[in-house]
Amino acid sequence: MYSAVAFDVDGTLYPNAAMYRRSFFFALRHARLLHNYRIVRKELRRIRPIGDFYRVQADRLAEALGIGTPEARELIDRVIYREWEAVLHKVKLYPGAREVLTMIRERGAKLAVVSDFPVRKKMAILGLDGLWDCLISAEETGYLKPNPEPFAAAAECLGVSPEKILFVGNSYEYDVVGAQRAGMHTAHITSGKPNTADFTFSRFCELAEWLDSRLPTSE
Repeated sequence: MYSAVAFDVDGTLYPNAAMYRRSFFFALRHARLLHNYRIVRKELRRIRPIGDFYRVQADRLAEALGIGTPEARELIDRVIYREWEAVLHKVKLYPGAREVLTMIRERGAKLAVVSDFPVRKKMAILGLDGLWDCLISAEETGYLKPNPEPFAAAAECLGVSPEKILFVGNSYEYDVVGAQRAGMHTAHITSGKPNTADFTFSRFCELAEWLDSRLPTSE
């Protein structure tokens, strides 16, 4: 029986393919920045201890682009966090995603978001604000997934022990493996074959059916 369910956002609550289509021209305009930003983020997942996450991220991006750290930080804030996020206004949730979130709340379980990116404005854009007990941006913990800190922050915020939490995500390496190492159960949204996740699904109606017997009984 799960007392809480935590969700990744990008590629989990909505299809990544939809975001990529909507951001095609944005990606062309900022191709060099986005390429180097992805490399930097991959490096950041392996650094421990990391100290000041935002400073290290800006320092590494600045080095890759041959610019100053303040300029790199401004680019991240403006292009990645604001302009790219705005593309979400044109992206739709997976069919059934909202219904599953509503079901979880109605059954008395808690809800959390755990994303590598800022999440508060993103939830408002997606029309999902007000549903969550906890909103966790991994960056604010100083470490990206699959490091344990974002998952531990979610458990602490929810006030629920990890073994009573189901984590739902689309990345096997970052979401499934990371949450399992933190002691959580996992559900993997993918079109691929089942893996070590407790449940593998491709449609939210499948997740709803599987969760039905694993949530508190509504009163």
